[in-house]
Amino acid sequence: MKKIILTLAILIPLAIFSAESRTYGIKYNGETENNEIWLIGEDGTETLMEAFKFPSGGWQTGSSYVDDKTGFLWLLDGNGTWVTYDPITDTLNTAAYVAPSGYQKTFINTFAFDEVIKDTVDENGNPITQIGTEQLVDESGDELISSGTDSDGSKTTVIGSTDIVGSDGDTLISKEADGSVHIGENSLVTVEENGVQQLYATDADDDLININIKKGTDLLIDGVSVAGSLNTNATNIATNTTGIATNTTAIATNTTGIATNTTGIATNTTGIATNTTAIATNTTGIATNVTNIATNTAEIATYTDSIASNTTAVAALGSDLSTFKASTNSQMNYMKSDYSSGIASAVAMSQFNLAQDGFSVGIGRGSFNDENETAFGLGYGGEFKNGTLFKLQASKSGDANGVGLTITF
Repeated sequence: MKKIILTLAILIPLAIFSAESRTYGIKYNGETENNEIWLIGEDGTETLMEAFKFPSGGWQTGSSYVDDKTGFLWLLDGNGTWVTYDPITDTLNTAAYVAPSGYQKTFINTFAFDEVIKDTVDENGNPITQIGTEQLVDESGDELISSGTDSDGSKTTVIGSTDIVGSDGDTLISKEADGSVHIGENSLVTVEENGVQQLYATDADDDLININIKKGTDLLIDGVSVAGSLNTNATNIATNTTGIATNTTAIATNTTGIATNTTGIATNTTGIATNTTAIATNTTGIATNVTNIATNTAEIATYTDSIASNTTAVAALGSDLSTFKASTNSQMNYMKSDYSSGIASAVAMSQFNLAQDGFSVGIGRGSFNDENETAFGLGYGGEFKNGTLFKLQASKSGDANGVGLTITF
């Protein structure tokens, strides 16, 4: 905190002496018979500020002066009273002060400059610049800087603005309504939220942006390099990733092998049980077959003649089957042709539409499965006395004939 106070103590005097200087002139206007106060600019321009008359009609220019403390113009009237002009508020007072009688000379508004600022030493003997007030205000009376104490009794320097700017007008430090402190025009921001001190950065649009720790410096947490920790972690992660991938492959291989072995063991166990049963069954079957073979051998010898007779009968049946097959194929081909011809006739008979009224004749052509047929039709349509419509029609195509009566109610 002392460092901040010293810095302010050095900057404040510089600000005081760097205030804008002004030049004022007073002259008499013979036409209006007024004295006039003029502001004379550095470029030679003149601005009339006040026009007035001294109470006595004249004034003592040699005894008039400017108050270095307030900036007032003190103008001594010819009668010994004072007229003041405040450049800040552009206010004229023609009865500002009457000097007490009985004195050869009076001195107005005297003060020691050391009361405002002076060089001295602190309790440790270090040179300091000391300001003679605990509060600095601007021309409007608004607080600029003051001293105070915080909740634990420590001395503080209070800045009467929530926005400190540089000579170019850009913000250096500001405190926003939400309590966040912004450093810089496009800010580095810090604020305490829910017991945690947040730190982030924003751009000119108040959008969040990245914070970059430039090469050549390092970010430490409790004295430990963040970059070094990240590099170490990255190496460990890469090693672990490779190890995990290797282990994953090995686990998958072992899992497959275990599943295969489990299946094989189960299959072999079942196979052994089955084989044991089969062996017992086969042993019984072999004994039975030995007996049957002996029996069958005797029966084969008995049935040899019957087998020869049956072979001749089978040969005769084969010849009859071939004859029947040929006859069946011939009949099927005929039925196919006849069936196709019938469908072609039906298609031909459906291709004409006989008239609803009077006699009409129609002809149609149909084809199906390489069979072609032509159909002829004759029809007569009319109306009964009661208004009911009827149509009588007949058609013929090859061996196919058709006749029909339609009555429309």
